Amino acid sequence: MAHINWIKEYSVGVELIDEQHRYFLTLLNELFDAIISLNTESKIGDIITRLAEYAVMHFATEEKYFDEFNYEFAEDHKRRHRDLLARVEGFQKAFDEGEVNIASEMIEFLEGWMIDHIMEVDKKYVRCFEEHGLQ
Repeated sequence: MAHINWIKEYSVGVELIDEQHRYFLTLLNELFDAIISLNTESKIGDIITRLAEYAVMHFATEEKYFDEFNYEFAEDHKRRHRDLLARVEGFQKAFDEGEVNIASEMIEFLEGWMIDHIMEVDKKYVRCFEEHGLQ
């Protein structure tokens, strides 16, 4: 578990979505720093809440374009989003119930999920978005 730095290979070619992905990485890195520096549970809990809220907002952005552009893999992609949100809610609930160490597990899961999701799943919509002039 370490900081993740944005690299150009993560770009999907849509500035708004790339910005959102970069900010999500910033939040993950912030959570990592809070855990390493042994910050209070309330600070860690606040970052987890912000991560969950940001994921909802980001997914809504992508899904708006899926619907607008009639993206052919939209349903599978939306299912993956729902699955992640359910997992994040589980992490958040466990943390709220006193499982402080769950934050480290959450980071490891989200780092892997995010990179795999961008590189394998998000990259599939690039062509569709480009064909509709979204940059």
